[in-house]
Amino acid sequence: MATNLVYRNTDSQNRVEDLGRTVAPGEPALSLAGLPVVAVTGSADYTISEEIEGVGTLSDIPAGGVGLDEQEVTLAFDGTWEFDADVFGGTLPTTGIDQGDTIYINDDGDELSAGAGDVEFGYVDYPKDYDTTRGFIPVRIGV
Repeated sequence: MATNLVYRNTDSQNRVEDLGRTVAPGEPALSLAGLPVVAVTGSADYTISEEIEGVGTLSDIPAGGVGLDEQEVTLAFDGTWEFDADVFGGTLPTTGIDQGDTIYINDDGDELSAGAGDVEFGYVDYPKDYDTTRGFIPVRIGV
C-alpha cells in the first residue's frame, strides 16, 4: 500500500473506475485499460475497523470515496508514491533497490515486485537526500 505521495499526481488525470474488487486507499492496481495506477480513495465498499480502548472494536466503518458506487475507486495515473519496503522483500537500505530500477505489478494488479514481472508499474524515484532508513521506496508510476 502506498503510504504517502512524494511528488504530486495530476488531479485532472484522476479517474473513477470499477475494478471489480475492494480497494484500499494507496493500493497499487491496474486500470481497466491495463495502465499502472494508485488508488487515491478507497472503493465505495472499503471499510475499516477501529479499536476503542475500554470499549472494543468497531467494525465495518465506511472509509471509501464519497459519492462512489459499490467497487468504484478514484485512481491516480501519475505521481511518485511511497510503498513499504517489505512489499519488495526487504528492509531498506539493504534491499538492493536503486534509483531508476523498474518496478513491476502482477497481472492481477495487486502485487508489486522489483524483479522481472508481468507489467511495468513504474520506477524507483528517490528525491535528493531521501531518508531510506524509514522503510519506504518511492515509485514513480505511469512512465
